[in-house]
Amino acid sequence: MSKSTDTAPVADSSMCGTERHESITAPTSPSNTPTSPLTRSRDQLLKSGFYLADDNVINNHELAELSTIVVIDSKNYWLTSDAGYQRAPPTNPHKSDFIMVMKNLRILMQKIATPGFEKGKGFLFHDNGSPTPMHFKIRHCLFERLTEDNAHEDVLDLSQLHNGTDFLPENMKLTHEQTRKELFLLQRTHRLQPLQVQGQDGKILSPATYQESLKNAIVELHFNLWHWPIGPRNGSTGNDSYTAEIVHIHILEAPPPAVSNSPRKRKIPAYVDPEESVSASKKREM
Repeated sequence: MSKSTDTAPVADSSMCGTERHESITAPTSPSNTPTSPLTRSRDQLLKSGFYLADDNVINNHELAELSTIVVIDSKNYWLTSDAGYQRAPPTNPHKSDFIMVMKNLRILMQKIATPGFEKGKGFLFHDNGSPTPMHFKIRHCLFERLTEDNAHEDVLDLSQLHNGTDFLPENMKLTHEQTRKELFLLQRTHRLQPLQVQGQDGKILSPATYQESLKNAIVELHFNLWHWPIGPRNGSTGNDSYTAEIVHIHILEAPPPAVSNSPRKRKIPAYVDPEESVSASKKREM
């Protein structure tokens, strides 16, 4: 795997022990009042110059933190506190904005594409019948291999958080409880990088609340676009692989309450008069 030397605002990946991937789509339940968090967030992002739905492109040779407003899809949700770790591997407030987001994302991918390589699969997705992609996948790298450069760095200062102890491996809610010991030992060789999710009040959410807080929520998403050119193998042409690495997420609108699919129970009276229970048509026949 060779590293990208493009001057576009992208970077190549470091080793990730565990990754979390999510499908991203356009938000679908708007809140269009001028003072809404969505409107304020959009205005601030436009002023930053890095809003992915902005028509103006800034020439920047440093790693860019891109941003957009999206809904976290509940159909392919994996942002759990431990990223579903098992073991080492053997609503639309601005629909036109999201259309521009997808267009600019494709333009960025084209600018950094390797000549003669095919576009890798698994990053952009189509809806049924849609001519252009309407979803893109995001991921979070929960574990990063320790190096001399990052050994003494902390992604979050847990001592400054009211819920800091929730981020410790011994207190995390695990998808597979039998991996707790191994997950704890993994810290000897890898650095734990908790997902940074801010609630509507601006506070960092505990890992145990990721799923209930993010599924179908409207969020402000900040991410880096990463690019891997994978060389030809076994006679096949090379391909370009892309991924959107989460920097942080800020919830703008909480997800709607879950709707129960269980049928309503019919109320049965304690006593039923046999005469009254006979239908009108049956009575006429009698």
